[in-house]
Amino acid sequence: MIAPDYKFAFIACCLIVALFSYARCYSKKEWSLLVCGLGFTLLADYFLVLSEQHLFGVAAFCFVHVFYIFRAVEFKKWMILPLVGVGVVWAAALSGGFVVFMAGLYALLFATNIFINFKTKARRPKVNFYLVMVGLILFALCDINVMLFNLTRYTGISHGFNASFTLIWVFYLPSQAFLALSALRLTKRPEFVEQEV
Repeated sequence: MIAPDYKFAFIACCLIVALFSYARCYSKKEWSLLVCGLGFTLLADYFLVLSEQHLFGVAAFCFVHVFYIFRAVEFKKWMILPLVGVGVVWAAALSGGFVVFMAGLYALLFATNIFINFKTKARRPKVNFYLVMVGLILFALCDINVMLFNLTRYTGISHGFNASFTLIWVFYLPSQAFLALSALRLTKRPEFVEQEV
């Protein structure tokens, strides 16, 4: 089993890889939002993996999905509203301890993230589109195992407990590696027009 410190270090390395991909990114807008998303991923993992503050961790992951949604669409000024909205919900949840409510918001944002990113196939370079989608699908499989892990943990059902915990990391670590590489210009695509923030 991989130690928590090593898991956190792996996610930090993914952020570093993304940061150093700036010179070879195919879109500065997508690169900047990817880096923001990975930065909040690292923050979420600090809360979830190292300090076990689950509410803070889920709240940070909500921001991750907002940034990834923004990454997939043309930037508009109104897009600041979802960030403010998530911030307000975050503050309310933290003050009241509404873990289930925050988890519901997270699930809604994640579903929206996958749907909107799926619609970008024609706009993104093909390789980058597949890197994003594979990363998000693995991320979703990780979260399904998080749900199963918590169900077995809190219902007292021991069957599947260890398997779910292992599969969380089997899916999560590769998902972040795929996402970290997804802003790199890996193929020539002259028709791609970058959208700046």
